[in-house]
Amino acid sequence: MANHSVLMSSPEYFKVEYSINPWMVAGVEVDLDLAKKQWNNLKESIESAGATVEVVPPNEQLPDLVFTANSGIINGKDVLIANFKYEERRGEEEVFANWFNENGYNVARIPSEYKFEGRGDAFVYGEYLIGAYGIRSDKEALMYIADEFNLTPIIVELVNEKFYHLDTCFQKLPTESNDAIFYPQAFKDESLSQFSQFFNLIPVSEGDANKLACNAVVVQDTVILPSDGIEVANKISDLGAKVVVAEVSEFIKSGGACQCLVIALN
Repeated sequence: MANHSVLMSSPEYFKVEYSINPWMVAGVEVDLDLAKKQWNNLKESIESAGATVEVVPPNEQLPDLVFTANSGIINGKDVLIANFKYEERRGEEEVFANWFNENGYNVARIPSEYKFEGRGDAFVYGEYLIGAYGIRSDKEALMYIADEFNLTPIIVELVNEKFYHLDTCFQKLPTESNDAIFYPQAFKDESLSQFSQFFNLIPVSEGDANKLACNAVVVQDTVILPSDGIEVANKISDLGAKVVVAEVSEFIKSGGACQCLVIALN
């Protein structure tokens, strides 16, 4: 894609000081120097794959601001900002809304009673809204978004607290056959039949799922995986995509990997 660009936020204040998912152990020690190196390596990998990286400045009060995927959902120049489930992250909403406003987007909110965590749980796919609900986002939020953006909702239910967002257990690949990797046990419908009309679904193992293999970043024909030793990597290569590894072990302590650290702007 020409002029592909993404949004990230630098990790100067990243730490795990509370627990809002099963990966997070409040107070676990983060090697901040290593986290910065890993973040910079991911950024460089994204740029090498052909994308421009925009950066939201960090905020000392918001250690999870680094996970920009949750900022909202983007459709062209229209953005609907997240309504975070947990109070610890709600301060991010204003930061992201301000950034999008300052960068020429049409920014709006969904009704406050509906929880929604951005690209983590939904993305625009042509005339469709592909999304998931059940743990951190509400079904009503997805239906509202589909209506606002005039999209047909294709949504599924998550049932595994460890895989709390769609992007932790599903990723479309940049392959000719419209392949996608997913972790069946994350979903109420383990066959993911709602998605099968759009994607050639490739299940990943429990081991790969626990390495957050599905939380990969896709830039043009490149898939950036979060660690070495991911079994499905060879399959992805065989399907014609370029595979790159950007180790993000410090961020996995907070339950996020490559895709959580990025939102595509176009």
